[in-house]
Amino acid sequence: MFGFGKKKKVVDDDSIYAPVNGEVIDLSEVSDPVFAQKAMGDGLGVKPSDGHIVSPVAGTVSMVASTKHALGLTMANGLEVLIHMGVDTVDLKGAPFTVNVKPGDIVNGGDSVATIDLDQVRDAKLDDVIIVVFTNTADKLDHLDVKTGKTTAKDKIGSVTVK
Repeated sequence: MFGFGKKKKVVDDDSIYAPVNGEVIDLSEVSDPVFAQKAMGDGLGVKPSDGHIVSPVAGTVSMVASTKHALGLTMANGLEVLIHMGVDTVDLKGAPFTVNVKPGDIVNGGDSVATIDLDQVRDAKLDDVIIVVFTNTADKLDHLDVKTGKTTAKDKIGSVTVK
């Protein structure tokens, strides 16, 4: 009657949502060559104007890095998504990050997942770009459509099509 005990299911949603307020840029423009050359998969970057990070997709949290700089999600369609907060921020050993999800959690696109202290990242002279990549691009991704430019967290900025 009240839904107690019902297991939350991942919403079948192929939309991509802005993970943070800022400016969406093409993945080729991010400063990390591994991501820019799409070695980790296709995706996008966002130059953040604040540090409140929301989920760019609906999915199940599959991984939280021990240094909190990266999160993994698996969408209902099987796409695996990596949210990487900043470039070389693994060196900061988790200091600027607060992650409020854990593996197994189910999130919708636009749900709060983390915060990043942009001042700490910038003070360390590191790039604060938020990178979203589909790590199983070769196997699963047919088409990625993303709108670049100014954005607000939670706004729909694109969509994915699976093979």
